[in-house]
Amino acid sequence: MGLAVGIIIQGIYLIQYTTFITKTVSTAKEQDSATDDQISVLLVNVKMKNRTAQLLLNTIELKDPDLIITMEIDDWWVNQLKAIEGEYKFTQKMPNNVAYGMCLYSKFPLENSKVNYLQNKRVPSFENTIQLENGNRFILHSIHPVPPTLFEDLPDNEGEKEVTLMKIGEKVKMSNLPAIVAGDINDVSWGATDELTHTENLLYDIRVGRGFFNSYNANNLLMRWPLDHFLVTKEFRVIALERMPNIGSDHFPIYSKFSLSPE
Repeated sequence: MGLAVGIIIQGIYLIQYTTFITKTVSTAKEQDSATDDQISVLLVNVKMKNRTAQLLLNTIELKDPDLIITMEIDDWWVNQLKAIEGEYKFTQKMPNNVAYGMCLYSKFPLENSKVNYLQNKRVPSFENTIQLENGNRFILHSIHPVPPTLFEDLPDNEGEKEVTLMKIGEKVKMSNLPAIVAGDINDVSWGATDELTHTENLLYDIRVGRGFFNSYNANNLLMRWPLDHFLVTKEFRVIALERMPNIGSDHFPIYSKFSLSPE
């Protein structure tokens, strides 16, 4: 009886990531959305020790996203990705050697760029305002909070509550612009976006009603779960959501394309 109750409780959470549930972020057909309303994003944790940059470059060439958020970036990766800077003229770079470096590559100008240290002084988060071709603007929050684990050489929050997503939620609540929150949040959301961000009906997980799109562990076929997320405000519609092929990292890249329809 206890096992049956456990299965039911877990099923209530997990069913939200199936097509049996209504999508919390509506789908927009690409042909029905003006191209100047659209924005595509490639989210990728490269794994700092991974040295197969060409696989990522191939994925970038295949999908041609407007924005690329890269995590676990060190100086070696920054040098490898110089190859795309002719196409992605606007960048924000904070590489480091403790597995929490981050770089943002954009085809659109980055306005009001900020580097925030929301919980740990060695873990940067980015905040940028981006204006689309039609003049619509939104705020992109690029994040990579640390996992709930004690590390000897890497950043951790031992004995502290992880509050990065809560602080992002406060920023979203205080802004009058639409927002995308994207990154490896080192946690599954299982539909509990409001609890994670301390927002209520403000940020929405685009996986709900679409599927798991498990991004980690790319090296283990039987043990995978979603760690890399897109959370968006109500003004966005999803055109595409894809898990991309392995690039040599322990994370699969996640690609999404949105249309922005301010109300």
